[in-house]
Amino acid sequence: MKTSAATLLRGFFTIVLAIVLVACSAQEKKGESSGEIPKELINATDREVYVEALDVPDKHHHDPSDIIKYNGKYYLWYTQHPEVTNGWEGHIRLATSKDGLNWTMQGVAVPVGEKGDIDDKAAITSYVVPHDGKYYLFYTAYGSAAELKGITYAVADTPDGPWRKSGKKLLWPNGNKEEWDGVHIDDTNIIFFDNKWFLYYKGRPFGAEPSETRIGVATSDNLLGPYEKYEKSPVFPGHAFTTWVHRDGVAAFGYGTFWSEDGFTFVKASDWTPRTVGLYCPENFGTGINDKGVFWGMKVKFPEDRCRYITRMELPVLDLSNLKGTDE
Repeated sequence: MKTSAATLLRGFFTIVLAIVLVACSAQEKKGESSGEIPKELINATDREVYVEALDVPDKHHHDPSDIIKYNGKYYLWYTQHPEVTNGWEGHIRLATSKDGLNWTMQGVAVPVGEKGDIDDKAAITSYVVPHDGKYYLFYTAYGSAAELKGITYAVADTPDGPWRKSGKKLLWPNGNKEEWDGVHIDDTNIIFFDNKWFLYYKGRPFGAEPSETRIGVATSDNLLGPYEKYEKSPVFPGHAFTTWVHRDGVAAFGYGTFWSEDGFTFVKASDWTPRTVGLYCPENFGTGINDKGVFWGMKVKFPEDRCRYITRMELPVLDLSNLKGTDE
């Protein structure tokens, strides 16, 4: 029985179409498993809610920490410095809230150090990690003994303190003015990811402008180090930045919104830059994959005619909880 040319041609095209469909399906699956940028990061934006308690006319309120929940209350640490300042004066204060909307100031959490301490000029830019029944507050220390700024920490039994300063130089510049982080290491962000602690920090060369600041990363098997700097740092551009565990990777705000599958290699998701931000993300500290996203935090407002202040930010696009049917 003979087969017509038309029948053969139809069969040929059917086979080709099947091959194309299989290839497309394989490519789609490959994209899903190869760190493709989550679409919510591409569309990220926020809504602001004014917080009167964190708006003080004659004091700058700056550098909101990450947010911790303890005994039914949210805890936020932030830097306060005078209206007239060179940007390197200040100390760390605490505010608490039962609902994340109405905040109460609780006073000084970490003061400037005594003369000769590594933080006798400033103790600023805090970040708090709960770990093994303790609370660790990482911050930037600036001392009069040298024009170097690095990361140290204090420890407490609860977020209420009191905080006991370690006096240790956890991650410190080496003084080499030619290196991108040789004189300036600041603004700690620490997350537990891929069975390691990732410590993100910012640096810039001697004499550089804030716009030239870049973000690097160091890792350790232990929260308190020692930390090994990633040799290919810096990993993304930013000044006041934020990192968090997101889905099965790491997301960040810097000079833009960024995404990384491995915590080291970042790609830009969008140009959206919310500037100085602290987020509520319990999954940053080893509680599993963050399949709920992040849906609120605190950020700094920068008015031209008055002191900076902190307000609440809501992130509806980054709230993935409805997708998974999970609770807060």
